[in-house]
Amino acid sequence: MPTVQTPRLTGLKKADGKPVELLVNGQNIDDDALLIVHLTDQGFELSDVVNMLSTSELYLQGDMVKRITGKSVRTVRRLLKEGNPVRLDPQQSVVAYQYALVLEMAIRAFGGQPRAEEWMQKPTPYLNGHVPLELTRHPLGFQRVEQHLGRLIYGVTP
Repeated sequence: MPTVQTPRLTGLKKADGKPVELLVNGQNIDDDALLIVHLTDQGFELSDVVNMLSTSELYLQGDMVKRITGKSVRTVRRLLKEGNPVRLDPQQSVVAYQYALVLEMAIRAFGGQPRAEEWMQKPTPYLNGHVPLELTRHPLGFQRVEQHLGRLIYGVTP
């Protein structure tokens, strides 16, 4: 039986910078929760979301584009090609921020991107056997993943 290939955002140049930095287009947010609320209410630019996704092989999978934008890879490519600014709605922007922050925190916690991306795809006992990447799309799941990564970063035993 043939395997189904997940569409990917191919042909993108890897953007330089941290995922959250790219998502907020270089604005200094200093973990200011109210500024993040304001920015997500405005909606992130689709091009900034794609730049954030380009920092990670894992995130370039078409499934991630759909998880965040609700649009297919083909539609996102078309929108980018048209060159008109497209903003995500507030909920999509919150999800994009969650994925960007989790990737940054996992890189910090695991000392590098390959190990971070590997961890994000596997069930972990500290999240009751759930896959961190899957939990991140839900606000409460994201909160648990963020807390767990914070414990790892600061050396607090789970």
